[in-house]
Amino acid sequence: MNEIQILKSLQLPSATHVLRTFPYNKIEPRLTTAQKRIISENVVSRGIRILAVISPNNTNIPKYEDEIVRFEEIHFYWIQLSTIKKAVAVYKVFAQIMPYPLVILFTDMEKSYWVLSTHQKQKQTHLLSVEKIYELDETVPLEKVLANLNFQVMEKLNLKTFYYSWIKQLLQIELKYQYGIHREISLENNILQKLKDLDRQINQLVKQAKQEKQINKRIAFQLEANKLKAAKQELIEKE
Repeated sequence: MNEIQILKSLQLPSATHVLRTFPYNKIEPRLTTAQKRIISENVVSRGIRILAVISPNNTNIPKYEDEIVRFEEIHFYWIQLSTIKKAVAVYKVFAQIMPYPLVILFTDMEKSYWVLSTHQKQKQTHLLSVEKIYELDETVPLEKVLANLNFQVMEKLNLKTFYYSWIKQLLQIELKYQYGIHREISLENNILQKLKDLDRQINQLVKQAKQEKQINKRIAFQLEANKLKAAKQELIEKE
């Protein structure tokens, strides 16, 4: 799927479309040595594309600012990586130097990886500080995401509600795809994150049980894993 098809599928207004290569050479002098290394080792040459900019001027969605956050416009990027595993690391580099909330769709031309974040504005600069990163990883096919992600149903009270709505839609898509649960997600009480945390703990306990030679310890790991499995099932049924 190419970038024009992505924008068409999302139904982003044509006035928001940019579709140009990001001028990386203009920001490179502002990067640290470590940041430059992350970009040079993982981003494909000329692989940073600005797909769209969502602002009050082209959508009539008002900007938003208070003492903590600022949403003047939202930038949507498509970045090609040599390895999809470095998506979050590359996102952090851009988030540290860009004054706008970012939606970045990463690709290695086989898999896709969405990354967004909540943020707080910095007091001494016009930049933003990442508060919490939200990911929709490569386990969910891009076609599945785009079939359920739509500009028309996002909240448009202001750019803050719009951006948070984009995050929540992505989380809901993964929740349905991975766990079969069709529910609205709250960023303050994120059931998807709870389930993923439980899965990580369960997998770790199962791995420890398989490696443990002492039967008493092995049984203890298995019992703890079973408790977490029961807690996971209860959480799913509760929702």
